[in-house]
Amino acid sequence: MNLLRGAIRTYAWGSRTAIAEFTGRPTPTPHPEAELWLGAHPADPAYLETGGGAESLLEVVAADPTGQLGAASVAEFGDQLPFLLKVLAADEPLSLQAHPSAQQAADGFAREEAAGVPLNSPVRNYRDRNHKPELVVALDRFEALAGFRDPGDTVDLFRALDVEALTPYVNLLAGQSDADGLRALFTTWITLPQPSLDVLVPAVLDGAVRYLSSDDVRFVGEGPHAPGVG
Repeated sequence: MNLLRGAIRTYAWGSRTAIAEFTGRPTPTPHPEAELWLGAHPADPAYLETGGGAESLLEVVAADPTGQLGAASVAEFGDQLPFLLKVLAADEPLSLQAHPSAQQAADGFAREEAAGVPLNSPVRNYRDRNHKPELVVALDRFEALAGFRDPGDTVDLFRALDVEALTPYVNLLAGQSDADGLRALFTTWITLPQPSLDVLVPAVLDGAVRYLSSDDVRFVGEGPHAPGVG
């Protein structure tokens, strides 16, 4: 059995202590360390410590896919490790993530490969052909928002906040309180210019603080199992 050394990814939301402590290194680290990749991803594979030195897990698998992965895995997923194990250490909220379907991922990867966009380019969207379904196993306290409230409940919440800057968005969703209306609202928000966000976000925050100080408890204490955002 060989020691596997993962690849560390540094993102702004990472921790300067968690992954370092997990891997037995001094803390704090010079930069936030967000993810430890234990896999054979072409962008940053893990390395096996062997008698002859360190060897990329990507190269080890490529040299003998059936021997390393097994015939069943190769038959179903091809000559590559079919998953990427990541150890995440989030000291700050993660960025919003939207994953493509399997077909979108395959088409997007092929398109960017044909266009010659480097894998490490900041404008690259598809760094591999996989669609990335995810499973999270929490090693410590971990909070996540998944999905959206019922659009009608979201309208009620926005109205309860009593924020004038929210009025056009409340009207948008109230006029179409279904998945299409929610999609339209969400698309509008994630494409707002920064000056608009600089007005809207503080106003909503102030409204939330006022609401929490009021006697209205409809949306207070919904707990960790309440539907996601919005």
